[in-house]
Amino acid sequence: MRILQLHADSVEYEPVKKEIKTAEEVELKKYSFSDVMVVLTAVEKGDSKETADWAIDDAKKFMERMKISKLLIYPYAHISSNLASPFDAMDLILEMEKHAKQLDIDVSHAPFGWNKRFAISVKGHPMAEMSRSYTGKPVAKEVKVEVKPVAQEQPLEKLPDNDHRVLGQKLNLFSFQAEAPGMTFYHPGGMTVRNELIKFSREKQAAAGYIEIMTPIIMKRSVWEQSGHWDHYKNNMFFTETEDAQYAIKPMNCPGAILYFKNSKRSYRELPMRVSEFGMIHRNELSGTLGGLFRVREFTQDDAHLFVRPDQLTEELTNVIGLVEEFYTQFGFDFRVELSTKPENSIGSDDLWSKAEAALEAAIKERKLNYKINPGDGAFYGPKIDFHIKDSLGRTWQCGTVQVDFFMPQRFSISYVDAGGKETVPIIIHRAIYGSVERFLGILTEHYNGSFPLWLAPIQVKVLPITDSNVEYSKKVVDALRSVGVRTEGDYENHTLDYKIRNASMQKIFYTIIIGNKEEEKKTIALRGRDGKTQYDVNLEEFVKEIQFEISRRS
Repeated sequence: MRILQLHADSVEYEPVKKEIKTAEEVELKKYSFSDVMVVLTAVEKGDSKETADWAIDDAKKFMERMKISKLLIYPYAHISSNLASPFDAMDLILEMEKHAKQLDIDVSHAPFGWNKRFAISVKGHPMAEMSRSYTGKPVAKEVKVEVKPVAQEQPLEKLPDNDHRVLGQKLNLFSFQAEAPGMTFYHPGGMTVRNELIKFSREKQAAAGYIEIMTPIIMKRSVWEQSGHWDHYKNNMFFTETEDAQYAIKPMNCPGAILYFKNSKRSYRELPMRVSEFGMIHRNELSGTLGGLFRVREFTQDDAHLFVRPDQLTEELTNVIGLVEEFYTQFGFDFRVELSTKPENSIGSDDLWSKAEAALEAAIKERKLNYKINPGDGAFYGPKIDFHIKDSLGRTWQCGTVQVDFFMPQRFSISYVDAGGKETVPIIIHRAIYGSVERFLGILTEHYNGSFPLWLAPIQVKVLPITDSNVEYSKKVVDALRSVGVRTEGDYENHTLDYKIRNASMQKIFYTIIIGNKEEEKKTIALRGRDGKTQYDVNLEEFVKEIQFEISRRS
């Protein structure tokens, strides 16, 4: 049995059309749920009643830990290529529901055998999305989870033209290979966009007083036991072993940043310490759930960990929110803000929680932002703010997050010496803005439909000589632009001008320069924009200055 377990703010589905003749009878209407655990379920050959009960027992443990009261079992065949017959699958879906009711879980299941419209908003905490595979039998009532390859990603030819996977191939940005499922192969164009996103972030963070570090991708098991990931997240981690010692590939960057802070004795004068890291992390997702850049096994997170004194908390949160606003405004994203408060299974005193929640709320108000409160939806270690951006297609994505943490500083026994000479535990602010650089790049690719703004465009200028006799001057134009950092290519192939222009347009090149005898004689250029309009007799030196200025403004 293959399962994708999602902790959702909201779910809505609507049965549309029967997929099989024996589909369940159901009322044709919209069904909605809030704050629910959704179990996307693919029943496989060989699954039994015991397998179904096992899956629900495992789900119940997670629901208790996360204080979730509602469960929705959702038939979802797409995450397996070894499916049971429809009759067996339906029986086991019903068995799962029956067993959940016996455990006093508020449960329902989506109808089996129907095509359904489906919308889900998944929560932003680290354990909100977890994949599961149940094979064999449980031993001593303990859940054993193993991950095995299942169905590969949907073929490109079946995807819409504006899907980032299609655009990635068409524009030579990135690709995905069977040899490394869920891991991105960046082509030169995609690498350029990625580097520009990171460069923009580095500049903004440096101006805001951040320092940058890099920590190891692999660390000893003891680190992850200390952080709590071993108990709560190990089923989604990769492991290795050497010299009889166990290691884990990091699924999150937090422990590395904390170990950096702990490396030296710290004074209150050093705080706030704003530590950023573009850390590569790995999470063991079922291959059938992978989806281009949106769900991967390897990605880079634009993490930052701010080590602050209690009296600095509100100001630092205000500054972080301001930084998030700067980023999203740059890309033309509208966004909404949600403040999640203390859950039942929290750690730390009520006083600390009240102060942290008040600091987050004060920071939001200081930035004059509208916001919604999600009562009891904070992480167990502290309250948080989530940022949901809206793209050009009207879709909403949860990318940025700001979290206040009392838990990790205590578990790692970190401290600073306060003004009175006393060892004092700092508060950590966890912060991500892009979230996953890969996911953000996928969102941007679809947001712009591949037509990136000038500063992000992989190739900013393409130079097209009309005839072979114009190649020499065209190369001089290319050199003039490259010498000032403009990403420029020349098309010197033996094709017609119309073919070259069409090819540049398909590649979504921002500016196209056409060089003929007239331009060569006058030492000018003919400049064609993405709108198809062409300006003639453009002075090359003036254009070089103008495009430099335009790029510097990140327009």
